[in-house]
Amino acid sequence: MAQIPPEKLQEVRDRADIERVVSRYVRLTKRGRRYVGLCPFHSEKTPSFGVSTEKGLYHCFGCGEGGDVIDFVRKIDGLDFVDAVKSLAREFGVQIEDRPETPKEKAQRTRKQQLFDANRLAGAFYAKCLERFPDAQRYLIQERGLTPETIAAFRLGWAPADWQSLANLFEKKGVDLELGLEVGLLGKSAREGRIYDRLRGRVVFPIEIPGGMVAGFGARRADWVDPEGPKYLNSPESPIYDKSTILYGLAPARQEIRRSRQAILVEGYLDVIALFQAGFHRAVAGCGTALTRAHAQTLARMTEEVITMYDGDTAGQEATQKAAMLLLAEGLRVRVVNLPDGEDPDTFVRRQGADSLQKLIDEAPSAIDFFVARARAAQAGGGIAGTTRALDAVKPMILAIKDPLERDVTLQAASRALGVDAQLLRRHLGAKIPPAPKAPQIRAPQTRQARVSPVEIAILRRVLEAPAETLPTLESNHAFDAFQHDAIRMAVEAARGALADGMKFDAPQALDRMRETGADEGTLTEIRRHLLDSPPAPDPVDQLVARLMESHKKAQLARLKAELLKNGDLSSLERASEVKKLLDPNA
Repeated sequence: MAQIPPEKLQEVRDRADIERVVSRYVRLTKRGRRYVGLCPFHSEKTPSFGVSTEKGLYHCFGCGEGGDVIDFVRKIDGLDFVDAVKSLAREFGVQIEDRPETPKEKAQRTRKQQLFDANRLAGAFYAKCLERFPDAQRYLIQERGLTPETIAAFRLGWAPADWQSLANLFEKKGVDLELGLEVGLLGKSAREGRIYDRLRGRVVFPIEIPGGMVAGFGARRADWVDPEGPKYLNSPESPIYDKSTILYGLAPARQEIRRSRQAILVEGYLDVIALFQAGFHRAVAGCGTALTRAHAQTLARMTEEVITMYDGDTAGQEATQKAAMLLLAEGLRVRVVNLPDGEDPDTFVRRQGADSLQKLIDEAPSAIDFFVARARAAQAGGGIAGTTRALDAVKPMILAIKDPLERDVTLQAASRALGVDAQLLRRHLGAKIPPAPKAPQIRAPQTRQARVSPVEIAILRRVLEAPAETLPTLESNHAFDAFQHDAIRMAVEAARGALADGMKFDAPQALDRMRETGADEGTLTEIRRHLLDSPPAPDPVDQLVARLMESHKKAQLARLKAELLKNGDLSSLERASEVKKLLDPNA
């Protein structure tokens, strides 16, 4: 993974307005020194999600999700760290380059932007054409049951049936026709070299990627224009369109996927759109291709569970099994909605309604349970040979499960369902199945004190808010070694170094430093919550430091007493009392 220079990382954090970024997904209201709203990462009716522009942090007091502006973009958009940083850098004008851009790289970047611009122009053209073609509107609204609002939300369009409408528009606008050829909007006849529109007489589905840019198009045949042509045409691979990595519908679905911790995986564009209109705003589909590992990885960054909802025919069931194996391999939970024969998600939700579909989702079995039952039914009455064939059918599914413990539990359940001994099933699956891991040994935390002291949190907050006042007070009292929590002590030390170097040190940097020193996420969540929570009127710094030193002395005494008692010399408690007087003259 590419590395972002620390100074650039800080520049992104400084420039990116966290309130502005979060407001795209959350309706925020000012309350005291921070903003509050409904958490986008879990379902709630009372706001527990807070954003502090002063500290550059967000935190949900309900589910515990939190971090800085980079963390928010990474989690809400399903991006990795580097892509999240670069996305914010582009928006807020931070130049991130490990080295100067070569002429070739600049040309490639410019070319990609020109390709996106060509798609944007084409998408707007198709949308305008839809407004002028009643037959296309009638198909979408009356036959497919879509509302004008849904059509607008997915930017649907119509490609006219004549041969050069888009090509003529490109020429009129001064757009190089080679751009249209490269992204598959235009074609060229082999015999005459004539340029023509590749999409003709079709309903058009723009395919968006994060950021709202259109990378490609899907186009469905209009039977009243040409009932014989291929049902779907899709954009070919290009420098801006890789169908193996893009999920249709992810742009409008990603927030709900993150909030609900669940995605619905369907096969077609209209399935996604119909479910969205019915209130299921977490449906996505491949772009004219089977699910790939890259698709599964994208979903795994955003959610924990995927509901597969493919067609109920044999081909749909085979596609379901292949998709489930890829999803299980990425550590996702997978459940299967088994639609009636002849139904797809689009037709089912239109005929039976949202409540009926929700019932199927609620009752959907795990992928393993579904395919074990399917294998048993297929081989019913087949005797030993049938059982063997059923084992062979579920073997790939069990092997695909990523987590060893979950895989072993699944193996046990599958053996019971198939009526075979678990060890026999294990041997049948082969050496690829390792034994279930032993329960981990619980060890004492490495920090000197796992509990986060309120006084240490209060001092850390003051260090971040008023370092020029707080750090000298700690210095004069020799208090830097008095912190009982290693993570907080290291963060304060980092702030001390930053002040000495005349550098800024803020809450995101403090949390980064704690994470580097091995603080677990539970500890970081607790510290972040305290930092973001509105504190009561703060005590003076000298009082906080005095309380810190007192706590430190008590901890020293407690350790000394424990050491003396461990040696079995109870008379040494008298010496401990003398030590206490040395530590605390007023004792």
